[in-house]
Amino acid sequence: MVRVDYLDGWRGLAILLVLQDHFFSLPGFESGHLGVDTFFCLSGLLISRILFVQRVPLSTFYKRRISRIFPVFFLFVALVYGAAVLTGHPGTWREFIATVTLLRTYLPISPDIWHTGLPIGHLWSLNVEEHGYIILSALTVIAAVRHRSGWLLVLLGVATIGIHLAYYRYAALAPANYEIRTETAAAYLLISAGYFLLRERFVPLVKPWMPLAAIVLAVACYWRGIPEWISAVATPFLLAFAVNHLGQAKAAVLTALAAAPLRLLGICSYSVYLWQQPFYEFRASFPPGLALVCALLTGAASFYLFENPVRTWLNRNW
Repeated sequence: MVRVDYLDGWRGLAILLVLQDHFFSLPGFESGHLGVDTFFCLSGLLISRILFVQRVPLSTFYKRRISRIFPVFFLFVALVYGAAVLTGHPGTWREFIATVTLLRTYLPISPDIWHTGLPIGHLWSLNVEEHGYIILSALTVIAAVRHRSGWLLVLLGVATIGIHLAYYRYAALAPANYEIRTETAAAYLLISAGYFLLRERFVPLVKPWMPLAAIVLAVACYWRGIPEWISAVATPFLLAFAVNHLGQAKAAVLTALAAAPLRLLGICSYSVYLWQQPFYEFRASFPPGLALVCALLTGAASFYLFENPVRTWLNRNW
């Protein structure tokens, strides 16, 4: 796929928000969740284009996803659990297997992914993303919905919002950490993927100021004073609209997103996201600011020395 500078910048903005939340958090502002949701919306757009517009065969799609996601993921998990064994804090085999099979937000229930004592809490978003890919790819082989995929994906996204609100309303019946489970958190990916397939009918109605306005409104919804139901309902649509119509935004917005530092951060974002978590959880052991620097350097080294070379080799030699 041809790289689009402002979309790399959008990805860079997403990881920048996560890093800001982890290392220089603003009281009352959920910038980390905003960053992850921003990435989900971009991922939904890109995967929808690959599967429903370009019609890439599923065998090729999954080979590319595996080469993109799993080598550095397995390296990260192996080192984290290996270090835990060496320091006398190993998890169980059940926890390890659930982690590598991307089921850790569901199994085991206790300890959950945020209370293992290991720096793997951020992997919840990877679980949601990969589950979303399975849902989208499954729709491509169901002939009855092939020409209605856009609306169906949006409706599935709305259903996940409904589940989120039901869990919120009936907290006593909701599973622990329901907000990071796929049936609630996949709304951003699903709605963005569906809207991508429907957006051409809305393009003539979109003005250049609208994508930026949607971003501003979405950001406002991540302040903790905003009722959760407003954020849950509004932000998936606002962020999906913004990323799907970025190409129609004012030139200044696209130029800002395509700035070299933001774009390069976006290119390395997956490795940075994986490796920043240990530095975040043990940041108290570092002088101020050094944990962030180490996270960025480790992520960049991971991308250029491992993630990208292995991905390239696999894609050439399947």
